[in-house]
Amino acid sequence: MVSFFAVGMTFFAVPPLLEILRTDFRLSNLAIGALMGAIAAPAIGLAIPFGIAVDRWSGRRSGLTGLGLMLVGAIAFAAAPSYVVLVLGRLVFGVGALIMNLLLARLLAVAFAGRELALAMALFTGVYPASMILLFSLHPRLVQTFGWRGEMAVLAGLVSVALPLHAWAVPRQPATRRSDRTPLTPLPWPLFALGATWMLYFAAFAAVPTFAPEWAGGGSRGLLVTSVITWVALVATPLIGTLIDRTGHAPRWCVAFTTLLAATLAGMALGLLPKAAAMALLGVVAGGLPPAVYSLPGRLVGADRLGFAFGFITALSNLGTVAGPSLAGAVRDATASWGTLWGVLALVAAASVVTAALLPALPPAGGELTRRP
Repeated sequence: MVSFFAVGMTFFAVPPLLEILRTDFRLSNLAIGALMGAIAAPAIGLAIPFGIAVDRWSGRRSGLTGLGLMLVGAIAFAAAPSYVVLVLGRLVFGVGALIMNLLLARLLAVAFAGRELALAMALFTGVYPASMILLFSLHPRLVQTFGWRGEMAVLAGLVSVALPLHAWAVPRQPATRRSDRTPLTPLPWPLFALGATWMLYFAAFAAVPTFAPEWAGGGSRGLLVTSVITWVALVATPLIGTLIDRTGHAPRWCVAFTTLLAATLAGMALGLLPKAAAMALLGVVAGGLPPAVYSLPGRLVGADRLGFAFGFITALSNLGTVAGPSLAGAVRDATASWGTLWGVLALVAAASVVTAALLPALPPAGGELTRRP
């Protein structure tokens, strides 16, 4: 949890600093969008090989490597003299964060197979909105007290705390022994549909925390309105995870949440939704879709390929995370219309509804869950 808090808080570090970075480094909206997405760029090419690696390497060694890279990247970002170094810091941090994401998802998928997997994944993915809440809440005081570089140094300190905790908590042995491996089989086609859904969701959603604070009025007010996403997600995530476990049929939940995303963005484009209400609806999406998606790879592939499966969907999701804010920044540079920006993202979200609808119906995982008194 501490490790993933460090990932989440650094991932969301750019939106609160948007005006400061734009002024200090003379950045365009496109450059800001690219900076936001840079943390996810390494996963596009490295998620699959890293996913294979966490299937084979010791969890302790993998985690310490990932946290070490996160620490280097966080320090580089805090001390950056130029935009290039800012981007490099985000890239290095992104490599380490990728390792931690894949490793922790794999450990949970194995530990909770056949049990309350969606709830476990909900608590895991719920760290992201919790980290955003904490960062957005503390940002005004931290930046006033330490400056933006000092605030980023505090985040690097959080990574330093995670290192010894990981070494203490995670065993040394490899994820799988060579003698236990079974012959690899072709990837099931539903994994491709799941990966496409996850990619398009992130392409549509990742731009929201980047530009919504400005859309909502800017300054502390804009951050407060945007933080509604994370407050709703934080409360909704464990409730929705439990509901998915009890009712089963995670693919149908994927369709429902992507539909809500597309409808909300369309409502924002047309000016039909109050800003806080729009953020609340997006919070429901952010609380519900991740546990639904993360509960599916373990049901689509064997335990010996779990890391690979998470790497596959993560590579695609990070492609969306890089493309989405960059696309939104380019649209924002081209037009002052917020309706155009949200309309473009609504179309991307609509495509995720189509790919989610391709997922096959699956029986409830661990059927005993629905029969408990």
